[in-house]
Amino acid sequence: MTRALVLSGGGVRGIFQAGVIGRLAERGENGWEVFTGVSAGAINAFLAAQDRVREMEDLWVRQAENGLTAFRSRLDLANLALHALAPGLLSYADVEAMDGLYDNQELLEILEPFAAGLADRLERLGHHLRIGVVCLQTGEYLAADPTRHVAPPEIARLVLASTAIPLAFDPVELTLDVPGAACSGRRCQFADGGARNITPLADAIGAAREAGIALEGIDVIQCLPWDPSGTRHEYHGLLQIGLRAQEILTNDNYRNDLELFLQANALAALREELLSSGDEPSRTVLDRLTRAIPGFERHRPMDLRIIRPTPESWQAFTGRPDADLAVELPGDLDRNAGLLRLIHGYGRWLAEHPELHTVVGSEREHRG
Repeated sequence: MTRALVLSGGGVRGIFQAGVIGRLAERGENGWEVFTGVSAGAINAFLAAQDRVREMEDLWVRQAENGLTAFRSRLDLANLALHALAPGLLSYADVEAMDGLYDNQELLEILEPFAAGLADRLERLGHHLRIGVVCLQTGEYLAADPTRHVAPPEIARLVLASTAIPLAFDPVELTLDVPGAACSGRRCQFADGGARNITPLADAIGAAREAGIALEGIDVIQCLPWDPSGTRHEYHGLLQIGLRAQEILTNDNYRNDLELFLQANALAALREELLSSGDEPSRTVLDRLTRAIPGFERHRPMDLRIIRPTPESWQAFTGRPDADLAVELPGDLDRNAGLLRLIHGYGRWLAEHPELHTVVGSEREHRG
């Protein structure tokens, strides 16, 4: 079965995503040919598309155990003490001059070895990859193909750009050659694709059509709960509040992408009905729709499987009826190694429980 893998952003909660992917691969449920990702999902898509799932999991687990060394704060203890003791005499100018509060140079060094020979590896596997980034100069969201839209020496920087959460990390300078983009061919600053598109579902559909692939299904793995009811989590601090505001804004993009998927499935069902009918009026309608809708002749019915944290599955996993996912899920840059390992285990556990997944657009439609 030809499927696409769509990976959302979510900061260090990408370790949950890695756990899900790792266990699905072990179970043989990894027939993916199209991979799309933003932010933390960009790292996972980049590695999963190369069949480097075990290395992907190892990377996250090592980072959890080492205290997220790939993301180092630029404010040293002396500076933080000065902020606390004499807020009127702060090194305010230094903070103003910062493009990001954290240094992610180590992450770039981790990614670079995996970029070598990427195009050949993806071609050999028959896989297609898109990384979502936002251009700060034009405001465009781009689903970039690292094998065609960026020079090979900058592939790792493209993935890094997708993880560059505004305010937390520096934007990444790149030259992308994406047809039709206003920033194409120019040296621009790029940042986290999740700032505009938290779950790049439309990117997967577009990449499949571009490659002439008729998808039979799409697997979406989200790092964040979807509209958890009764959340009591409180947000404090500039970075945490900013990240939460971004998350709220980008949820609308996911809703729009979900509507796009449902529309594509409705068109596929209509096409099959017209084909099966075979009468003259049906053939006439089919011909008109084929001429009016790009790619209509390639529409096929798909199912959409969504795997994400939910309050119910979290309580089942922890064995605590009072477990509160909204409070206990780690933050974007949480350094609690024990909690991150637990979230990784939660992802692997959830992959084994299809009754807790959400499936739409097929005869087995259900909500988990």
